[in-house]
Amino acid sequence: MRRGQWAKERERLWAASHEGVISIDDLVALGVPERTAYRRTQEDGPWTLLAPATFLLSNGEPTRRQLEIAALVYAGDGAVLTGWGGARHYGLRRGAVPESVHVLISWDRSVLSTPTITVERTRRLPRAIVRDGLAVAPLVRCLTDGARRTKDLTEIAAVFAEAVQKRQVLAEALRTELDCGSRKGTAAPRRVLIAVEAGVWSAAEYETREFWLSWDDLPEIEWNTTIYDEDGLFLAVADGLVREVGLVLQVDSVEHHFATPEQVQQTLEYHRRLRAAGLHVLGIRPAQRRDDPGGLHTDILDALDVARLLPPPRVRYEARTA
Repeated sequence: MRRGQWAKERERLWAASHEGVISIDDLVALGVPERTAYRRTQEDGPWTLLAPATFLLSNGEPTRRQLEIAALVYAGDGAVLTGWGGARHYGLRRGAVPESVHVLISWDRSVLSTPTITVERTRRLPRAIVRDGLAVAPLVRCLTDGARRTKDLTEIAAVFAEAVQKRQVLAEALRTELDCGSRKGTAAPRRVLIAVEAGVWSAAEYETREFWLSWDDLPEIEWNTTIYDEDGLFLAVADGLVREVGLVLQVDSVEHHFATPEQVQQTLEYHRRLRAAGLHVLGIRPAQRRDDPGGLHTDILDALDVARLLPPPRVRYEARTA
């Protein structure tokens, strides 16, 4: 085929593809013999085989979007993206997106998974929602499907908390979805959901809550409580609050030496506001939980003792729900 003819054919095929992704059936319908199509995916060929019978009309590295399109083309009618990757199409950014694209298909169909595409059959195939031009499961389903395949509790907490804090889903909706779907792999997300329903807003807060609950001698604590002064003016949202003694926990998500000057200044101002109202503040860093749990426990007990000696704080509290 001459260069000019090849360029015209490539333009014609690309126009018929989904951003360069096309099935063998469509190629044959467009006049490309099956044998020719597969030959073009061989070494140094112009095309790439992304999945069985699913082609990329170039030999470059496919983008994540092209891999998702290929997964939908390969999985066929009714397939939808799900999991952490699907959640990205709703603007969420927490959680590591697996290299494999996760798609759902109807239970009565049979499509095998590949090294780059995880095909899950389900009796509860959700209605597709078009996000960024692609068929995606509803966000609550993406979150629970991703959580079922994730063992890291902190990662699950980060994703769940982001979605709930942004008011994109309700904690109750996550629990309902976990109850309605397969029980396989739901132990970890159910444990995390208890913390989210208790008001935890971040992975760092989740880890701190787990640490707190591991000690029998620590009192009841609440999370993300809004604090006002005596005149009703907003002071802060306390990451953690022991209301009975007026102790506030500030849960840092990064180590102090990684904080920017602006973050350091904001922390100082946060402490001053709360201390001026009669509250005692204790900052907790990730390294303390990880490297010196016994020392952190002692620091908390000391802070509780100090808080008990102080006069009652001049504040009002308003609990914030998940």
